[in-house]
Amino acid sequence: MFRALRHPNFRCFLAAHACAMTGHWVQQVALGWLVFRLTDSALYLGLAGTFSLVPNLLLTPFVGVLAERADRRRILLATQGAAFVHALLLAVVAFNGMADIPLLLGFALMQGVIQGFDWTNRQSMIAQLVADRADLPNAIALNSTSFNLSRILGPTIAGGILVLWGEAACFAAAAVAEAVALSFTRRLRLPARRVAGVGAPLFAEMRGGLSYAWRDPAIRRTLVLVALASATVLPYVSLLPVFASRVFGGGPDMLGWLNAAPAVGAVFAGLALASRREQAGLERRIFLAGIITSAAAACFALVPSHELALPMLVVLGGAQISWMASMNTLLQTVVRDAMRARVMSLFNMAFMAAMPVGQLIAGAASDRFGAGRVVLAGAGACLLGIMWIHRHWFVGPRLVEDRPPERCQEHG
Repeated sequence: MFRALRHPNFRCFLAAHACAMTGHWVQQVALGWLVFRLTDSALYLGLAGTFSLVPNLLLTPFVGVLAERADRRRILLATQGAAFVHALLLAVVAFNGMADIPLLLGFALMQGVIQGFDWTNRQSMIAQLVADRADLPNAIALNSTSFNLSRILGPTIAGGILVLWGEAACFAAAAVAEAVALSFTRRLRLPARRVAGVGAPLFAEMRGGLSYAWRDPAIRRTLVLVALASATVLPYVSLLPVFASRVFGGGPDMLGWLNAAPAVGAVFAGLALASRREQAGLERRIFLAGIITSAAAACFALVPSHELALPMLVVLGGAQISWMASMNTLLQTVVRDAMRARVMSLFNMAFMAAMPVGQLIAGAASDRFGAGRVVLAGAGACLLGIMWIHRHWFVGPRLVEDRPPERCQEHG
């Protein structure tokens, strides 16, 4: 189950990722609660989510090429240093009572810029951290499990700190977590790798990556699925403060439970994926996980109490991580190493660029129609999209199982 941990670089990377993402979730929960407390508006919640994700639309294709040309460790050190400074500035602003909506939206935009550089670079590094390519699916699953463990710890810690000391203390705790992550990242020693086509113009390489992804049916359909999920069903996360306050009549502690519940399911699903040695049936697993994700989101939207909502969120989180991690594994399995960073930048672009649109629409619609109806409509749209995208799977050739994996073309 933990085969990838035998690689020292991956162990350091995973520890840094766990610390950084725990701090990220502490900060996200506190920022969302602060925005909602100041405005009592789901629209502003959606707007804050949009501001934090929009930069990915512009940055990820560029970062995909940059990660193939530059030192990925240095990029990671720079982004984690920026994340530390960002959390520290938020803490200073909150402690001094200077927080207002324009300033908080500016901080959300800054966070989006940092993430635009950070997340694509991280995704492209994983294959370089495991010397044995057979351990790559296990590394992806463990990375997803780490991310979702942080989604349990982060909101839980944030909920307790919010009740006891308020939002400013949450931002300070996030800064400490980012500092610890930075210390782990400094221990990384990446092996040398061959880089092809460094002299090509930047936009030519970006177009080459886009053309490569579009021509391959497995990559193209997977990227469309990622964008569909991000635009329709996944924006429920930005509406959790609305469910906690308006629907279930709770406060910060309720918000912490609602954020932690899907992460619990995601951790169990991630461990189940990590325990798999065979990667056959990826396309079937993607289809079933998407169906379950949509159904669980619909059930969550319809339940009348938080006691019933929490189990639905556990199922939703488990199905969601199975869906996204399986699509990530599919891409990492079929993509050429020379194109890995560019294709993973498109994966992050599909995930992060579609979500702001969905969050903005969901936030605006929730003030008018209610959060439950909006989540239900998104789940229905996602289900219909899944059936349409997979229509060829029932009658056409398999996308992954009938094709050999690409040969490794880089060292390490």
